[in-house]
Amino acid sequence: MLNEASLRNLENSNYRAENFKKYASLEKPMWKRVGYEYEEPERFKEFKNTFLKNENQDGVTIKELNDSLKELERLKNENEYGLGEFFKVQNNIFYNEGKYIKINERKKVEKPVYINYNLNKDNNFLIDYNVIEVEDFAKATIIITYNSEDGSEGYRNGIIKVAAGRNSEVKLIKIQTLNTKTKNFESSKIEALGQGKVEYYSIELGAEVNGISNKAYLEEDAAEIYVKPAYLADGDRKLDLEYSLVFKGRRAIGEIQGRGAVKDTARKVFRGNLYFKKGAAQSEGREGEFAILLDEKIKAHSIPTLFCDEDDVIGEHAASVGKVDEAKLFYLMSRGLSESRAKKLIVESSFRPVLDNIDDEEIRENLLGELEKRI
Repeated sequence: MLNEASLRNLENSNYRAENFKKYASLEKPMWKRVGYEYEEPERFKEFKNTFLKNENQDGVTIKELNDSLKELERLKNENEYGLGEFFKVQNNIFYNEGKYIKINERKKVEKPVYINYNLNKDNNFLIDYNVIEVEDFAKATIIITYNSEDGSEGYRNGIIKVAAGRNSEVKLIKIQTLNTKTKNFESSKIEALGQGKVEYYSIELGAEVNGISNKAYLEEDAAEIYVKPAYLADGDRKLDLEYSLVFKGRRAIGEIQGRGAVKDTARKVFRGNLYFKKGAAQSEGREGEFAILLDEKIKAHSIPTLFCDEDDVIGEHAASVGKVDEAKLFYLMSRGLSESRAKKLIVESSFRPVLDNIDDEEIRENLLGELEKRI
């Protein structure tokens, strides 16, 4: 059990200790649809297996979390997000890693900036808090990966925040391939100001349990946010995924386009939410999930929701959740492919719109190999 004694020798220990009583009083969450009741890690541990790449580029500033408290305070606001109070308070108290990344105004960063978190036997407890601030007219690609280097049990509770300035362009690619003994929880928030554009690719291929919640705010006129999740749930994995778009400015455009596959005895819930606030006139929001079920008795739920306080908007939902398309399967098998190989190709083609946007050929090929191995 996580306890107050583990906080004594940490940086900002007074702040952490002040909030521990609140944390101890909070009820532990439960995911009924996927059948998972939260289990707290046994103890706090340091995490020292993070690697950066392409961080020394013109216009890029990266700081450790404890050196960025003023910046984090400046970026705070009332926009809600995340899996709930329990995980946010736990993160604020027990965080042991995290980065603040700033892209300076009008800077076009040529190479992707990488943050790689690698879990192993000695680094199997990760509570990370990452903030990405891209100033006006700046452009950057950020790639964050979470990987297991061995088969050790692991725990992650992460926060990712993106603040995109006016006329900025941000591509955030997050890839999670943790092992089947790791529990993974993530709360993330994206905010885009006027004519800012954010593309978010969230790839969930690993972990035994995944609780993921992303909320994106189109704060001002003509902002654009495109959220493109991809997931594979196999074995006895449990996935509860929620993605939300909140429209505040006029003429904003937002999309959630999820793609995934479920097999074996895995359980999956996918929630897609569109919120049109008063004043978001002429905005357009679209939400869809396209999932392939590879076994007969799979428990998979898709829950689209639309909340509208503004008349002059376009809000659309689309979903395609079912077995492999029989016509496609017949066509491929008629060309000499086995049934299993044909199914693999169909699933891989479903993931292509997400994978083709990964700005790293080696990562892209590794993900395709992982998909082929497990489908």
